Amino acid sequence: MVPLWVIGAAGIALGWIPWMETISWLALLSLFSAIGFLDDTKNKWMASKNIPWMARAMPIAVVSLAFAWAYAPAWIWVVPVALLVAGLASFQNTFAGLNGWQAGSGLIVATAVLVLVHAHPTSFLLDLVLLGCMAGFWYWNHYPARCLEGDSGTLLVGSAIAGVLVLTQDVFLMAAGFLLFLPHIVDLVFKYATHPQDVTQRKLRPYQLLKDGRLAVQVNEQGKQQFDFAGFWLKVLGPMREPHVVLLLWAITALNAIVVLYAFGKI
Repeated sequence: MVPLWVIGAAGIALGWIPWMETISWLALLSLFSAIGFLDDTKNKWMASKNIPWMARAMPIAVVSLAFAWAYAPAWIWVVPVALLVAGLASFQNTFAGLNGWQAGSGLIVATAVLVLVHAHPTSFLLDLVLLGCMAGFWYWNHYPARCLEGDSGTLLVGSAIAGVLVLTQDVFLMAAGFLLFLPHIVDLVFKYATHPQDVTQRKLRPYQLLKDGRLAVQVNEQGKQQFDFAGFWLKVLGPMREPHVVLLLWAITALNAIVVLYAFGKI
């Protein structure tokens, strides 16, 4: 977060990016990151109790609505834009459990967004700054990971990408950005379909670790298979080593991005 503020301040001082949009964008992702940080550290200050759903959803709703009110192209778009901001932040937060999965997919999506917003200088430069910071983090996050982003990092990236799209005030581009997260949406569908009582995958490890080091589909106490997007491919293709699974997931995310960019006439 600090590098983003430093670079943003430098960009404002040099006159490269407008101060109002830049400060608003930085404030948006800072608040989302703070919400994620509180969720990451809740066990330290809540005696291991879960934070109520409403207590987590309310600040996200307020932050998203405030940003949407400021930058939605028209008043009728305020609620849809707020849902987009909250949704993309949450979608980015779903890809978890494997080294480099979240960071790599976020890097791919942010790169596709760079192509989408190339005609909008402010959004383009802000996304470029985000990409640089994400690339540096990904270097330390890919397998074997030496640092993890947690909710604070994923919510930051998701909200930052959403903010870049919203600042264009182009509903067409926002729709394209939403479609870049189709693999994340499918991931949520699998989780709700196979283990709705443990969508966050905190009660049971998301994958089985076989003796030979490969990952396999998880089986719960009732003997039923439960999986997410990665688990689906483990079911289809069979057990795989973690780096290979992540590489496959990156490839699918990239392929989806290419299809979306082509469908919207950007490549």
